Amino acid sequence: MEPYELAAAVLVLCGVVLVLLSSVAMVRSRDALQMMNVFSPATGMGLPLVTIGVLVHLTGRDGFAWWTLLVGLVTVASLVVVSSLASNTLARAVYQSGAPIDPRTHPQELADPIGSAPRDR
Repeated sequence: MEPYELAAAVLVLCGVVLVLLSSVAMVRSRDALQMMNVFSPATGMGLPLVTIGVLVHLTGRDGFAWWTLLVGLVTVASLVVVSSLASNTLARAVYQSGAPIDPRTHPQELADPIGSAPRDR
């Protein structure tokens, strides 16, 4: 086994483990808001690790190519930006839809009227 294959396998395996652990935590969550919160590591770190692992494998197998590097970097940057925006948007939508929220969730800043001072924590 070549060293690049081992590095690629470790990166992909780490990414897959993050996605798996986030999925298990998502199933164990008490409400939809927590589900959105615990799945963020999968989309923010797990998928980029898998992408980097594929990039390492392709570079080791085919040699360095600027196009492969560019596609990999754009993919990782897109995953990070889109996952952050999507998680925030979906969490707000869940909250504003009136879905039941676990009473232990604190603070609930979205429940405060716009322009009010934040509550003491």
